[in-house]
Amino acid sequence: MTAWRQLSLRAHAALDRLAWGLGDLKRALMERGGWPATSCTAIALDGSRWSVTGTRARRLKGDRRASALLVPEPECLWGNVQLPDMPRRSLPNGVEETLWRVSPLPPDQIVAAWQAEPLAQGGWSVQWGMCRRNTLLEHLGRQGLSETAQVYLMRNGAVFPVRGDAWRKQDRRQGLMDCAGVVVLLILLAALALPALMPLVLKRQAVVRAVSHVSALEPQAAPLRQKMDELRRQALLAEELRKNVSADVPLASVIDALSGAIPADTWLDRIEVNGSEIRITGLTANATELTSSIARAPGLVDVRSTGANVRDGTLNKERFTFEMRWRGEGVKP
Repeated sequence: MTAWRQLSLRAHAALDRLAWGLGDLKRALMERGGWPATSCTAIALDGSRWSVTGTRARRLKGDRRASALLVPEPECLWGNVQLPDMPRRSLPNGVEETLWRVSPLPPDQIVAAWQAEPLAQGGWSVQWGMCRRNTLLEHLGRQGLSETAQVYLMRNGAVFPVRGDAWRKQDRRQGLMDCAGVVVLLILLAALALPALMPLVLKRQAVVRAVSHVSALEPQAAPLRQKMDELRRQALLAEELRKNVSADVPLASVIDALSGAIPADTWLDRIEVNGSEIRITGLTANATELTSSIARAPGLVDVRSTGANVRDGTLNKERFTFEMRWRGEGVKP
């Protein structure tokens, strides 16, 4: 047997035991009035009336009309048998075959009732009872009941139904009542859960209304969003301009500072300004003295020569290239 087959059998066995447990719980609730149940009035051999619900029989007072027969324990043969592990739906056939083997009479001469429950170690324990069919028919005729009336065998205060046509009709009626009970139970659970779920429902409705409101306002807010984007771009541009203005070198101040620092025998060929960096080229009589003079000028710092000074023999002057930095107003060099 493969592992999958074993797992499948175990799962079916667990489901069968669960179904039996739920059925036994339903029976206990039926007998205590906690679940809708079909009841019938049965008459015993001594003429007493009994109300039968599930496996419970309660004695009644009065002469209520009976629709079933209740056979006491001394009139029956009782026993117990253990069956191997099998599906719950196969129990009726297994029990019937077992009763045929243990019966002292042929199967057509007995009437049997049984009740099964699962064993902890596996398998089923079946409690059974049987009586003669001829004797049962005599009792039915004596009590004025038809041969198809429901028959119960009683033992230790519990009743065991004979599973005939009458029992199957009653079982179908009980199935309809079970469906109605489940519907009522679901309605009650929904009614009890509604107060707890109501805050969530209200929150969901509030979220839905908020989303609908936002969806309705979004087309109206589109022009405003475009204007806001335009204002944001203009603000960024203004900030960049402000930074550039604050960072730009004042050319007039630079020219004025250079004019004051450059002697009369010096002239400039080129002035380049890049941010705060300044570069000048030209001719002078003494490049070293020119460096010192420019370094003393206010606003000009880090004066340095970027190349060798070459003397022009025709003009008797030195060609220079200086770089410096504008330090701004109020800053010490």
